[in-house]
Amino acid sequence: MYPILFNYKIITIGSYGLLLGAAFYTSFLLCEREYKLKGINPELAYKILIAVIPSAVIGAKIFHILENLDEFMTVPADMIFSGAGLSVYGGFVLSFIVAIFLIRSNNESVLKVFDASSPAMALGYGIGRLGCHASGDGCYGITTDSFLGMAYPNGIVPVSTTVYPTPLFESLLSFIFLFILLQIRKKETNPGFIFFIYLIMNGCARFSIEFIRLNPSAAFGLTQAQLVAIVFIAIGAAGLFKINRKNTVKAA
Repeated sequence: MYPILFNYKIITIGSYGLLLGAAFYTSFLLCEREYKLKGINPELAYKILIAVIPSAVIGAKIFHILENLDEFMTVPADMIFSGAGLSVYGGFVLSFIVAIFLIRSNNESVLKVFDASSPAMALGYGIGRLGCHASGDGCYGITTDSFLGMAYPNGIVPVSTTVYPTPLFESLLSFIFLFILLQIRKKETNPGFIFFIYLIMNGCARFSIEFIRLNPSAAFGLTQAQLVAIVFIAIGAAGLFKINRKNTVKAA
């Protein structure tokens, strides 16, 4: 792995930071295009980008600290200021909250904007996970002798034994979800349908992959990410049920 791509005096360019920046920028470009197609003010994409970047990083760091409280109590400064140790779901949750507030303040429909943003979410997630893989930031799977296993000897968190490259698995699934969402959005759907579908797909993928990751259990034998994934799936399923119920009532 290549956590540091360029280093000269005080200038350091890391693979994680570079790919994270690419994730945000490409997501912004896709959002801007989708907003235009859906009749949403494209300037909102820029406002969301500016608000989501810090909230995603802060949320990701908070969730990582909550996942590793024992380590945090031992070396709090190291965990807070380290470039590694970011929980993607933490970034998702706080970003959703900030985005909802921003969308409402701009007099736009939250579900309509989230629908248009869902492909960009999948794209950003996929590229961001490539950053985790390239830098070897420690979000690996369990050890394995499978042909799918690989080592991260030069990663930010070095591992010499072969483990499941779970960031790659998540990245691949996210790009598949991107393709699916881009196909669905070509059809006429009720507000929220695309977003709820994405929540279910993302939640199911993360819940499953957590079984081969090294995250500690939080409750009921499940990891923190799995608990959040269940919430995502439940919200998505409830949203689709509500949409289907409305359609049934209208048809009657």
